[in-house]
Amino acid sequence: MDSATPKKFTPGEMSAVAKALAARHGFSLSGMARVPENGDAPRAAALSAWISGGLHGPLEYMPQTEARRRNLRARFPWARTVLCLAAFYDGKARGERGRDLEAHVARYARGRDYHRVFEKRLKRLSSDLIASGICAHAHYYTDTGPVLERAWAEAAGLGWAGKNTCLIHPRLGSYMLLAEVILDCAAEADTPLPFHCGTCRRCIDACPTQALECGVLDSAKCLVTYNIELNGRTPRELWEKQGQWAAGCDICQEVCPYNAPKRIAPPDAELAEPLPWQTMTLAECMVMDQAEFDRRFVASTLRRTGLKGLRLGAITAAGNCHAEHCVEALRTCLEDGDEEIRARAEWAVGQFKMKNAKCKMGGA
Repeated sequence: MDSATPKKFTPGEMSAVAKALAARHGFSLSGMARVPENGDAPRAAALSAWISGGLHGPLEYMPQTEARRRNLRARFPWARTVLCLAAFYDGKARGERGRDLEAHVARYARGRDYHRVFEKRLKRLSSDLIASGICAHAHYYTDTGPVLERAWAEAAGLGWAGKNTCLIHPRLGSYMLLAEVILDCAAEADTPLPFHCGTCRRCIDACPTQALECGVLDSAKCLVTYNIELNGRTPRELWEKQGQWAAGCDICQEVCPYNAPKRIAPPDAELAEPLPWQTMTLAECMVMDQAEFDRRFVASTLRRTGLKGLRLGAITAAGNCHAEHCVEALRTCLEDGDEEIRARAEWAVGQFKMKNAKCKMGGA
């Protein structure tokens, strides 16, 4: 064969090359899902039913991007395979509740901004995939575009969508972050994993707002919708139910048997690198200014929450935890120039007063 003639790969070879490159670029899990001729994504019908039922809540970008999420070929007519990828974040509990901010932040948000970490890897991976000769086009995403990320990953065998709506790996649990590369080659597809939740409903029963129902999430009830996506503007009726969470919520993952301490996967080293904010107390967060936020959260996933959102979350957590370490900071917040900060601090102080009243009644 002429050395200038491109090598022809079998579907199995395409898949093997792609997975080897994925591992080389730092992804712990990889799998392939074929794009059907009509371009429809896995669970496309379920997405439409979810949106038509209003379960997207205040996340207006979901109906706005529904058509593109449903059909991958609406934007990429050449799409034939999706290389689905995952890496694990630190799933262990950290910090002292009521004192350390780290104890009040969802595990995925404690580490480095995974968008930045993954995008560097994905850019290099995409270039290498094309250079290998298995494809001519490659487009990547990591929670940055209208793609049914979890559904494609499920189809590629990375795990199954649990009753808590998270992707669960049978040996490594669900503390993972996803990415994907859309390819124009017809690589061999992997086999999806069977559903292993059985009759377990720990996540459903543990959810403080009852946002879950057997694999369906009501975003209007989910705490993460508000304390991450909407920058801490949680409706007042959910402040008490927000419990200890300043940003995010891990309850439905914490109670999952597949996330038992001995099962938790080793974290990706780059995602788990220490950040300046991780030594911050809950009280310091509550009174933090913009300069401090910019200095300590420069490479953090929590930048998405924003300064005000993080402060609102910290105040809420302090009130619900009756955090004695935060009493002076709460008093400072009562004099803040922002009306929403003052209102949340006033509510949090009221939580302390309620606790004290109950203690007095109990001791009478």
